[in-house]
Amino acid sequence: MVEDGTFVAALPRSLLHLRFLVENRPSTQLVLFRDAGLAPAIEQHFPGRSLYLGREQRPSRNPLHLLRIRAENRAYYHSVAQAFASQPINRLILFLEGEPLERFIISRFAGEIELWEDGISHYIDLTSPLWYAARGLIQGVSGFYAGQITQRRADRSRMTVRDRFERRDLVLAPPKLGSRRAGGLLIGSPLVEDGIASPAVFRRAVQTVAAGIAPLELKYLPHPRENLGRLDEALAGIPRTSLIRSSAGLLPHLAEHSYLLYAAANSTALLDLCEFDRSLFVPSLFGLGRMDRELRAWEANPVMVGGMEALAKLAARLQATGQPDPASIEHPEGSEEPKKPTQLA
Repeated sequence: MVEDGTFVAALPRSLLHLRFLVENRPSTQLVLFRDAGLAPAIEQHFPGRSLYLGREQRPSRNPLHLLRIRAENRAYYHSVAQAFASQPINRLILFLEGEPLERFIISRFAGEIELWEDGISHYIDLTSPLWYAARGLIQGVSGFYAGQITQRRADRSRMTVRDRFERRDLVLAPPKLGSRRAGGLLIGSPLVEDGIASPAVFRRAVQTVAAGIAPLELKYLPHPRENLGRLDEALAGIPRTSLIRSSAGLLPHLAEHSYLLYAAANSTALLDLCEFDRSLFVPSLFGLGRMDRELRAWEANPVMVGGMEALAKLAARLQATGQPDPASIEHPEGSEEPKKPTQLA
């Protein structure tokens, strides 16, 4: 407890969330977490200030397991409530608003809640309401906390919302990049694994990106949830295209060497890189019309959005000069050049 009586806890769900905490609220008294893989990084930055919550049992396709899973999930939420009751938390930082665990906590927490940015999904809805509702119904049947489970957004009116690009009261330092390679990097998302894009559409999209930046080589950096066997098959035979098999992740990879150009269907990594005039969202190439429209309509979006023509234009400019020409490819309609956020007090 600090002198003014405030006890701040946070519930990060990813390394990106943890970076936000380290750079904006390093004095956080307690870091709650549910994924054991985050434990080493949390201990590094917040030694002795963490509490493991565990997580729900995932839905099962076997109906014989359903009753057991429902009972275990009810017990899980009871244990979370006990964990909160044992701590003097009166200010809570969350990063997700539509997940059952966060909804459960919000429904019972009487203190001040801050909702911090979670990347692109904080600003816009990339999936349809029906997709989210179907996912929620499956979770509800499996005993996840069911309050507003089919809705994407929480009631933000009772929260203090903080982010980088609209309210500009969070900061995230640009990563350190290694020497620049004369090639392009396509940053992956689990679109096929999540049933958002078919394998055939995915392969055609990668082929289009490779053709659009020719004669540059294209590297594909997979998302941790993408299946490497599927990617090997999808990328086979595509000219000048290869898969990065390192498990180190995006930032460690870029610390060794950066790229002339970056593309992604919808990855938040394009925001985090701060290489805005070298980057392009290309959801339309993956058949993701809704994502394309939402990204174009987001007025604070600092990253360009386009298809084959925009990709080819950017690649040609970078190959000719090594530098982007912001005037040659328009930013999304109504957007401005990103301004530096103010440091959170």
